[in-house]
Amino acid sequence: MTGRGVAGGTAGGNSGGSAGGRPWGPIRPENTQAGRLAEFLRARVDESGKTLAVLAREVHVSKSQVSAYLAGKVPPQTFVTALIGATVPPRLRERRQEEAARMLRDAVHPPRAAGTAPGPPRTAHGTVDVAAAHARQIDTYDRLTRSLEQQSELRQAADNSAKLIMVLLGMIYQLRERVTALTTERDRLREGPDGTEAIAAGERLNRALEQQAKAREELERAEEKKRRAEALSSRLQERIDELADELDRLRGPGMPAGDTLPAPASPAGGPRADARGQGVPRDPDGDEIDAVLARVSAVNDTDDDTITRISTETGLDPAPAPPVTVPDDAATGEDAGGAGDGRSLEQLRAAAEEAEERGDAAETAAVYGALARASTRLLGPAYPDTLASRYDHAYWTGETGDAPATRGLYAGILRDETVSLGPDHPETLDTRYAYAEWTGRAGDRDAARDLSAALITDRTRVQGSDHPETLKTRHAHADWTGRAGDRDSARDLCAALAADRTRLQGPDARETLDTRHDHAHWTGKAGDADGARDLYTALIDDLERVFGPDDPDTLDTRHNQAHWTGKAGNADTARDLYTALIDDLERVLGPDHPATLKSRRGHAAWTGDAGDAETARDLYADLVTDRERVLGPDHPATLKTRHEHAHWTGEAGDADTARDLYTDLITDRERVHGPHHPATLDARHDHAYWVGELGRAKDARDLFAELVDDRARVQGADHPATLNARHNHAHHTASAGDPGTARELYVRLVRDRARVLGADAPDTLFSRTGLAHQTGETGDPAAARDLYARLAEDCSRVLGDDHEETLVARRELARWTGEAGDPVSARELFSGLVTDHEQRLGADDPETLSARSGLARWTGRSGDPARARDLCDLLLPDLDRVLEPDDPVVLDTRHDQAHFTGEAGAPEAARALFEVLVPDLAGLVGADHRATLWSRHKLARWTGRAGRPASAHALYTELLADHARLLRPDHPDALTGLREHAYWAGKAGL
Repeated sequence: MTGRGVAGGTAGGNSGGSAGGRPWGPIRPENTQAGRLAEFLRARVDESGKTLAVLAREVHVSKSQVSAYLAGKVPPQTFVTALIGATVPPRLRERRQEEAARMLRDAVHPPRAAGTAPGPPRTAHGTVDVAAAHARQIDTYDRLTRSLEQQSELRQAADNSAKLIMVLLGMIYQLRERVTALTTERDRLREGPDGTEAIAAGERLNRALEQQAKAREELERAEEKKRRAEALSSRLQERIDELADELDRLRGPGMPAGDTLPAPASPAGGPRADARGQGVPRDPDGDEIDAVLARVSAVNDTDDDTITRISTETGLDPAPAPPVTVPDDAATGEDAGGAGDGRSLEQLRAAAEEAEERGDAAETAAVYGALARASTRLLGPAYPDTLASRYDHAYWTGETGDAPATRGLYAGILRDETVSLGPDHPETLDTRYAYAEWTGRAGDRDAARDLSAALITDRTRVQGSDHPETLKTRHAHADWTGRAGDRDSARDLCAALAADRTRLQGPDARETLDTRHDHAHWTGKAGDADGARDLYTALIDDLERVFGPDDPDTLDTRHNQAHWTGKAGNADTARDLYTALIDDLERVLGPDHPATLKSRRGHAAWTGDAGDAETARDLYADLVTDRERVLGPDHPATLKTRHEHAHWTGEAGDADTARDLYTDLITDRERVHGPHHPATLDARHDHAYWVGELGRAKDARDLFAELVDDRARVQGADHPATLNARHNHAHHTASAGDPGTARELYVRLVRDRARVLGADAPDTLFSRTGLAHQTGETGDPAAARDLYARLAEDCSRVLGDDHEETLVARRELARWTGEAGDPVSARELFSGLVTDHEQRLGADDPETLSARSGLARWTGRSGDPARARDLCDLLLPDLDRVLEPDDPVVLDTRHDQAHFTGEAGAPEAARALFEVLVPDLAGLVGADHRATLWSRHKLARWTGRAGRPASAHALYTELLADHARLLRPDHPDALTGLREHAYWAGKAGL
C-alpha cells in the first residue's frame, strides 16, 4: 500500500495516489481553500488504505460523489464528518475533524481580494474612501443576489416536496388497495391446480409490500425536506431583508422562482429484481410504481443536496425539527404518528432500552419506530445508526406478532442495505435471512423456502459452505421446506445438515443437537413415527450428558419423545412418559410454565387414547381452568383445550354435554376468531358429529351440509377438512334414511379424494368403505360384495393386514357375500376371520367379538338357526364383559339371539326377547334409530307368529306411522312394513 501525507504543493497538484498506489486524478477546485481541503481529505483516504468503492458505502454517498468532493468540489459538512470517521483512527479523529472543519469553513467562505472587504476604510482625514464604499455596495449587492437565488432554489425544493407529498399519499392509498387485492388473488390461486400462478401472485404481493414501505419512507423524506426548505427559506429572508436595507438606495432586479417538478432521468430499464435476483414477470402495474418511486427518490435526493449545500454556504441551519412522536397507541408501522414529547435521539434510545428491559414488546417497537423515523430524518435512511434503529424496530415489531408489518420493515432495510452496503455485505445477508423468516411467518411458506434457498447460494459464494451463517440458513431452509409441505425433503435436508454440523461444530454443539431435534421432528412428520421416537430417544441421552437432565432443550425433547411414542402406537407408554415429564417440568419450570401446560395436554390426550376417556375428560377440565387463569379465556391454547375437553366428554359417554360444550365453544370462537376461521369450522364439525351421536341424524346431516358449503367457500373444495365434512354429510344422510342419496354423495367423494389425496390414501379407502356399504343398503348386495373384495385387497396392501380398515373390509366382504345370496360362503369367511383374529388380536379384541357375531348370524342364515342361537348365547356374556351396552355388536347380537330363537321354533321366547330389546334400543340409540325401528318390526312379526295376529297388526300400524315420518316411501324397510301390515291384517280378519 502506498500512503502519503498532506501535499505541500498548491491546489491542483497531483502527487500521491489512492489506496493500492493508484494515482489520483487532478484536483480542479472551486477555490484555493477547496483545493486544500481536497488534498487533506485525500491524504486521510491514503492513510486508511480504503478504496473509493469501500469508502462510498461507508459514508453513504455514491462513488462518483466521493470522487467529485475529493477533486475540489466543496462538500457538505456531513460528508467531511463521515469521511474522517471512516478513515482516521479514533485517537486522531477529533484533531482531524477540527482541521477539516476549519478548512471547510475557509472553502465555503473564501477571503476576497484586497479592496473588497466589507469594512469601509477611512482616509487619514477620517472620510470614507469612495472607491471602498462602492466596492462594499457591489459586495452587498452580490450577496443579496446570491441569497435571492438560494431562496428561489429553496422555494422550488419546498414546492417539489409539496407535489411529491400529494403523489405519495395517493400512491400509498393505491398500494394499500393493491396489497389487499393481491393477497386475495394469491390465496385464491393457491387453491387451484397451477402452483406457478400462485407463486407469481405471491411475488407481486411481496413487491407491493416493499413498494408500500418505500413510498412511506419517501413520504417522510418529502415532508421533512419541505419543512427544512421552508425553515431555511424563512431564515434566509431575514438575511435578505438586512441586505436590502443596506441597499435601499440601490435598485435590484427580482428573481422569479420556478414552478415545475424536476424530471430526473429514469433509471435503467428492465424488469425489477427481487431479493433473489429473479425478474418478476407480468407485473406492469408494479413496474410503473417502481418507475414513479425511482423518480420520487431522485427528486428527493436532488433537493436534499440543494438544501444541504445552501445550509453549508449560508452558515444557516433550518429551524429545529418538531418533537419526535411516540404514539400513545404503540403502533408499530412506519406511518405511526401523534403528539410528540420532544425527546432527542439519545433519549429515545434510552426509552427503547428501558421498555426492552421491561419486556413490553409493543412499547419497545413503538419507541424504536419513533427513533428510526427521527434518525431517518436527521441522518438519512442508510446511516449506520439509522439502520440499527430500523433493525431494532423490525425485530420488536415481530415480537408483537405482526408478521406482515415485520416483513415489510425488513424489506425496506434490505433495499437500503443492498444499495449502501452492497448485496454481499454480511449485514445485507443477515437482513435477507430475517426477511425470509418473516415472509414465512406472514403466511408465504413457499416464498420463505425459496428465499432461503437463494440465500444459501449467496452465503456459500461469499462466506463459504462451512461458515456458521451458511449452516444457519440451511437449517432455516430445511424448516421452511417442511412447512411448505415437503416433509420428506425437510427430513433429508436436516439429516445432511446434522452430519455437516457434527463434522464442523462438533457432536455436542447446541446447533448440532438442535438440527438433530428437527431431523427427528420431520422424520415423524414424514410418516415414520417409530423412526422419530428412536431419534428423540437417542437425542435425550446426549442432551442429558451435555446440558443436564433439567435443561429446557432436554425437557422439550422428552415431550417430543412421548408424543411420537404415542404416534407409533404405544399410547400407554406415551401417557406414562408424560406423567414423569410433568413432575420434572413443574419442579424445574413451574406449574404455570407454557411447557408444563403443553405436556399436560399431551398427557391428557394419550390418557384418552390409552382407553381411559373419563380420566382424559377430567384432565382436560383441570387444564381448561389453569389455561384460562394463566393465558386468559380467549387465548388460542385455552380454546383448543376446551375443544379437546368437549371431545373426551363425548367419548366418555356424555354426548349431550359434549354437544353443549361445542355449542358454547362455537359462540366464543366466532367472537374471538370470526365465523369463518378454521378453528371455528372445526368446532362446528365436532358439534354436528355429537348431534348425530345423539340419534338426531337429520339435524346432523343438515349441519354437515351447511359446513360443507362454508368450508368449500373458505378453505377450498379440495381442502382435506372440506372432504372430511363431505364424508360425514354422506354418513348422516344414510343414517337419516336416505341410502340412495348417501351412495351418490360417496361416489363423488371417492372420486375427489382419489384425485386430491391419491387412490391409496387412508381417507380415500375410508370413503370407499362408505360407498360399498351404501351400495349394499340401496339393494345391490352383489355390487357391495365386489367393492368390498377390492377394498380388502387394497387395505391389506396399503395399511397392512392388522389395520382396522382392513379388518372392517374383510368383515363386510363376508357379510355382503351372504347378502348376495351365498350364506354358506359368508359363514366360512366369518369362521376364518374368527380363527385369524383370535390368533392375531386375542379372544377379547372387539374385532374378534364382531367376527363371532357375524359367524352366528350366517350360521343361522345358512340353515342352522339352533346353532346360531347357541353361538349368540355363548357370545353375549363376553360382549357384556368387554363392550358397552350400546355397542352396535352387542345390540346386533341381542337382535340375532331373539330372531334365531324364534327361527329355532320358539316364537313366544323370541317375542319376549324383542319386547325387552326394543325399549333398550330406544334408550340407547334413540327411538327413531333404524335399529330400533327394525327391532319393532321383528317384535310385531314374532308377536303374530306367536299366535297374536291382531296385536301384530296394531304394532305394525304404529310402526308405519313412524316409517312415514322418518323414511322415504320407497325405502326397503318402509315397503317391508307395508307388506307385513297387510299380511297380519288378513290373518286377524281385519
